[in-house]
Amino acid sequence: MKLFIKICGITNFEDAKLAISFGADALGFMMYEKSPRMINKKEAFKIIRKLPKEITKVMVFVNSSSSYVRSCLEVSSSLIPQFHGDESPEFCCSFKRPFIKAIRVSGKEDLEKISKDFSKSWMLLLDSYNEDSFGGSGKVFNWNYLQKKVLSTPFLLAGGLTSSNIEKALSLVSCKGLDVSSGVESSLRKKDPKKLKRFIDTARRFGG
Repeated sequence: MKLFIKICGITNFEDAKLAISFGADALGFMMYEKSPRMINKKEAFKIIRKLPKEITKVMVFVNSSSSYVRSCLEVSSSLIPQFHGDESPEFCCSFKRPFIKAIRVSGKEDLEKISKDFSKSWMLLLDSYNEDSFGGSGKVFNWNYLQKKVLSTPFLLAGGLTSSNIEKALSLVSCKGLDVSSGVESSLRKKDPKKLKRFIDTARRFGG
């Protein structure tokens, strides 16, 4: 099965084009106002409307109001929301769309229970826990937490991924795909073409 690769923190069309040209399956747009990679609705729409239909477009929210989420999703009926905060299963399901639910892993969570709680999600996203940020921290969590876990919901692996640690990650974790942001940047808000290509090529080589 082909590995699903999502490039998150897209802030400009040039980076979006590069990611697609190198083989990304999905692009993520940070709609969280406190994120250093935040993009406003107007700018996100300018990029999204130019993207091929086969590319999955994801908008990332963190404890946002229902009205804000709805106003962003109005941009396109094909947009998938990703909830990266403390949202409940009921909240996530209320938008009547496939959704991704992010779980910030510290090792204390009952991941099997969480997987069941969010069984209606399209996918989970397992990211590093960080008190100061919701994603994009560049920190890796202990992948050994997942070795003996059988999650009922497919998941993306995130948190500190780079081309140099993908092989190890995929040898330990049976995931649906990978999510990366800071690991393919040359500077904040700007993707590095060489890092981006190397990441996707390496992921395809070891994960399909």
